[in-house]
Amino acid sequence: MKNNINTIPEALSNAYLKRASKPAMILNNGNKITYNDMMWDISMTCSILKDNGIKKDSKVALFMDKTPQCVETFLAVIKTGAVVVLLDYSYSENQIAEIIASENPDLIFVKDSKFDLISKGSATVLGIEDNRLLRKVDSDVSRSVTSLAKINGNDNAIVTFTVTENDLLERNCLTHEAFVKLTTEVKRTSNPMDSLVSALKALVAPLFKGAAVKATV
Repeated sequence: MKNNINTIPEALSNAYLKRASKPAMILNNGNKITYNDMMWDISMTCSILKDNGIKKDSKVALFMDKTPQCVETFLAVIKTGAVVVLLDYSYSENQIAEIIASENPDLIFVKDSKFDLISKGSATVLGIEDNRLLRKVDSDVSRSVTSLAKINGNDNAIVTFTVTENDLLERNCLTHEAFVKLTTEVKRTSNPMDSLVSALKALVAPLFKGAAVKATV
């Protein structure tokens, strides 16, 4: 990967230009999603995000899992210039409530079956299964979003929280450039990596290299 690639959308676009018709995701049911299909899904999701008022520097909370919907939702949120607040289904309801209260996200993506984890508040909550990902129901090419925001390498991209030994929440933030470097580095570093960031790296790093990700439906 070229050294002048400093943002997540740039890294993804670089791989897409080389691998458009190749598989981006291999699902556990045997189906495959090409880079072309994935980029279309991402653009459609960007339209949904835009319809919900998401723009650069907005915050969108996303519960992390290994589904293609989660991967594509993450990449779509990032493409809008918004910041992804990663959440873990293993967090307690109190921890989730504390994070949402402190970050005040404009939108929350969660599995339909986990809606009860979210307390009623000002944020819009969407079921990740219902955001039209992987559903070719809209053939209107005009809804495809190619560029939504001017994103720089030093812009914040991801916020995570680590639970300390004292059960306190420790906030961590990664810029675009930091995450791109993290996903493309060859040598292991001695720095400990947040478990959510580690899981996200495992899902996204292959895409930046033009490889296929194994995802679960």
